[in-house]
Amino acid sequence: MLERATGCLKDGGRRLLRLNSRSIRTRRSLHSAFWCHGAGDIDLPSWWISLLQQPPPEKITHSQSIVDTAKNCLSAGLLDGGFLDFLYPAKTLSLIHKLAIRDVKQVSHRSYRPSKQAAIRLYTSEAVEDRVATDSDLDHATSLLSTIRENHLPRAAQEALTLEKGQTTTKDTLKSGQSLANTRTDCKESIAEYDQAWQRYSELEAEADMPEETLIAMLKHIEQLCLKLRAETSRQTLDTFAMVPVEARSADHYVWAFRASLILRDVDSAMRILFEAQERSMESIRSTKILMRYIVQHENIEAGAKLLTTWEKSEFCADFNIFEDLNVIKPDILVKKGIRIGQEALDKFSSKSSDIDTSIRNFAIKFILESLEKPGSTELRRHPASLKVLLRLIRLSPELSTFTINRLLSSNTLVLDLQAVMIYEDVRDRTDIVQPKMLMQHLISHLSSVHDDRHLRMVFEDYRKHYGLPSPELFALTIREMSRQGDATAFHSLFQEYRDNFGNPTDPSMYQQLLHVHSRRLEVKEVIENFNSLQKVFGFVPNVDCWNTVIAAHARLSDTDGALKWYKKLLESEVKPDANTISTLISMYASGGDVDAIENLIQDCTQRGLQLSTSMIDGLVLAYIRNGDLEEAEKIVSGALKMDLTGSRTHMWNYILNGAALQRDLSKLNYLHQCMEEADIPSDAMTYGSLMQGLCVHGLPQSAERILYNVMRRKGIRATAFHYAVVMGGFLNVGSYQKMFDTYQKMLKNDITPNFSAQKLLLKAATYLDVEDHKAQSLGSAEAIHYRRAEELLAQAIVSVDASDIALPEPIKGIGVQRLDEALTSSLFEYLIYLNAQNGAVDKVPALYAQYLETSKRLRPNAPIDLPIKMLTSLMVSHLKLKQHEEVEKCWYLALQSAEPLARRVGASLAEPGWVLPGRRLILNLPLMHYMKSLLYQDRTDDIPDVVAELRTAGYALSNKAWNLYVQALAMGGQPRLAFQAAEKELMDSWEGWPQARGVDKPPNRGRMPSRLRSHLKPTRTFPNYRTLVQLTQAYMDMRNRYAFAGPRNPLQKLHVEAPRAVQAVVDMPQWIQKSAFKGGTLWDRSVK
Repeated sequence: MLERATGCLKDGGRRLLRLNSRSIRTRRSLHSAFWCHGAGDIDLPSWWISLLQQPPPEKITHSQSIVDTAKNCLSAGLLDGGFLDFLYPAKTLSLIHKLAIRDVKQVSHRSYRPSKQAAIRLYTSEAVEDRVATDSDLDHATSLLSTIRENHLPRAAQEALTLEKGQTTTKDTLKSGQSLANTRTDCKESIAEYDQAWQRYSELEAEADMPEETLIAMLKHIEQLCLKLRAETSRQTLDTFAMVPVEARSADHYVWAFRASLILRDVDSAMRILFEAQERSMESIRSTKILMRYIVQHENIEAGAKLLTTWEKSEFCADFNIFEDLNVIKPDILVKKGIRIGQEALDKFSSKSSDIDTSIRNFAIKFILESLEKPGSTELRRHPASLKVLLRLIRLSPELSTFTINRLLSSNTLVLDLQAVMIYEDVRDRTDIVQPKMLMQHLISHLSSVHDDRHLRMVFEDYRKHYGLPSPELFALTIREMSRQGDATAFHSLFQEYRDNFGNPTDPSMYQQLLHVHSRRLEVKEVIENFNSLQKVFGFVPNVDCWNTVIAAHARLSDTDGALKWYKKLLESEVKPDANTISTLISMYASGGDVDAIENLIQDCTQRGLQLSTSMIDGLVLAYIRNGDLEEAEKIVSGALKMDLTGSRTHMWNYILNGAALQRDLSKLNYLHQCMEEADIPSDAMTYGSLMQGLCVHGLPQSAERILYNVMRRKGIRATAFHYAVVMGGFLNVGSYQKMFDTYQKMLKNDITPNFSAQKLLLKAATYLDVEDHKAQSLGSAEAIHYRRAEELLAQAIVSVDASDIALPEPIKGIGVQRLDEALTSSLFEYLIYLNAQNGAVDKVPALYAQYLETSKRLRPNAPIDLPIKMLTSLMVSHLKLKQHEEVEKCWYLALQSAEPLARRVGASLAEPGWVLPGRRLILNLPLMHYMKSLLYQDRTDDIPDVVAELRTAGYALSNKAWNLYVQALAMGGQPRLAFQAAEKELMDSWEGWPQARGVDKPPNRGRMPSRLRSHLKPTRTFPNYRTLVQLTQAYMDMRNRYAFAGPRNPLQKLHVEAPRAVQAVVDMPQWIQKSAFKGGTLWDRSVK
């Protein structure tokens, strides 16, 4: 009997999937009591039993609905007894359970078709092993029915409902036969339409070569039919739910009714069902998340505001995040939706704000915050627009500013942190809202960590105003930042207030900051005075950090003797040096390229048992780069990846990136940056500064500007005045002066204080504009140019300049090799003095020089004024214009004195040759060139070789321009033989020959820069320029005419032996030189051949 029963179940299960109007024919029908073996334990709807006891299917009318059947079953009760589950084959119970939700009308079936394979007892082991092969239809049908509740839903609702299982959704529901079969088993009406859909799908399987357009059209038609049937199913589900009494509704009832509402896109019904479930303490957390995601996808702002408000008032508010299910949505889509929802909330704003408007803005703000906190959202192009919308919403709802600031700060993302500070400042200026005490403490801590001194002062004063005396910890954070910024006045004020309220500091770092604030300002005298007073005034014995600060003050001032003096005192004291002490000395040697001294310090550090740090290797890398040996620096950086070092390796990579950038080698720059990323070396602000530098040197400031405004912002890296100065310099080099001024205005708009590098670049741009105005007015070259714009900018810069401008640790662009304290003022005056002297306005030079002395005295009242080399060079130009050669010579000797402490090796004697550091061997080229001109004008050309020889003996070197001027001076001064010898030895090694006489030059190599730029970026590379060859040609012709009848001892023959390449270049000089060859054409009417 059991075999016949299971066989009947098998046949019935198969035929339930073959819909037709004909009734079921089986070999034997089961008695209805067979299904009721103690049905109280069966997990099946009770009306399923009555369904089996109904009349034949053909006698059931359409008016007999499932609701009537359910009511009859609920009143009939259940039978007692045990349930014989072993009688049912595999998955049959699941099949019956899934079919229990179907309408009675679906039980009409087509006639029985015998299976091609013999029946097997389904409850035996043999049936289990061969089940797929022998009963594939039933097995496939039951697996499809297990997902019927999800797959019968339309595409619009599937995305929300599949979250229950954590699955991703399928946008095309008809990519396989499974979705169509699931829809087929669940149709309740329009059987003819469903059969049409099934027939269409069968045609798709049969026609393998169907055109793509026809295939797409048929799939769309099938989808429309299925969606129509699924919508009807959902309506009947809601009707059934409405008939069930409220007290009889279970959690499953609410779940299915909620899902049916989403299928029909009836958000109001879904929310009503959800709220009712919450009132009855039904579990609704998952449904709440699903509904919020559905609302966000459809951008229903009113429904979202209502749901969020209800959730915040519920008991589940602290248990979960209502926006949690938004993680499956891509960040770019979330940000776009946030912008649209926020804009819609702004459009709904009215002057008479209501609770509804407030809830809508609350929803928009919190949703935008969720979208901004998703990983990768800060790198999106639309991210800044989303921040702007958020700020506008906060202005309408300032009461939400506290929540917003806390959320933004908790993200630990620099872009969002900056937005939090902007919101705080905006609410502070527009309203009377006082932020909580804990929030202000959090802001002070954050602003101190990102070194935002302006906003730190603002928040600190607000805290003091509203909550009284700050805590010692807040004082310490603010004092430390004032020390870093070099604001000595604010530092001493806060430090004294701290002592008045809390006594002498117990934290040793506070005493180090007392020295550090003056060390950053290069006020060595004040550093030493405070160091000596630590034990007398505060009773604090200086530790190694205090000693390191004194040494660093001398090192930053390029005072090698002073730094070594204090290092010797440290060795003689009871305090032992640490790795930071060695790193400070290494950085001092690195600026001059003293590789030997650095290697000795590293060896000494190893002998002392100190751990090597990355800052030590950084100094060694920088020293090689200062010496022009980039390849060796790359080898050291590559080898450092395998070394056990403490600290970040980013700085050494930044050094070689900057070295490649200054060589205008974009391919190497890109390669090094890729290697840096492959080695997992994090990029910082200076990394992007090096990339920008390379683009600007290559003449691509627009690309550098995109890095500044887009890339760095997306990466969450804060731009500094250095980055803006790099872009400004790039625009200056290509002549885009207006864009340079625009960049300066953007820097001010972003609350970034310009350093004196940016002010100097602005001054240069103003002089170029003044020159253009002078040419446009056609005043003639006889009248001197009036630099009106430049003088106005100089007056403004003098007022704002302060010693704190050199306190920041970021690089300073455009000061060259000179002491930082001298460059602070001289960089603003030297260029304008040079231009006025060069263009004939010599009468303005004394006033500018007096103004320079006054400004230097104001900034450094206790320090002697030592003229830097660049200032002396500008004065030499002025004196040379006035033919004051004695003053020129005085300036030359002053330049020698200024260069000596900057260029001398450690422990080297000036009496010995080679005492100049390799990295400082070119610092006297500019004053030397003007001094040689002065000697030439005085007919003292015999002194020029002696001056150059003395410099070269000391270790100085001449640049390409200096060597060309040297040869020209000798050729013009009556010493042609020395001129040819110097040209042959120093200039001809890189001579590439004359261009083609007919103007057919070599094809340009876009991967290399012109020779003019190569000589500028690699000053040690020398070659003769056009003026030098012209002077040599003139000297050669004079010698040929003079010694035309000299006989066998003609000096020209010796000249051919001593300088063959120089003579050959003169002999081969063409009559016509193209403009592209030497920046200007000329006709040479006398043949020298």
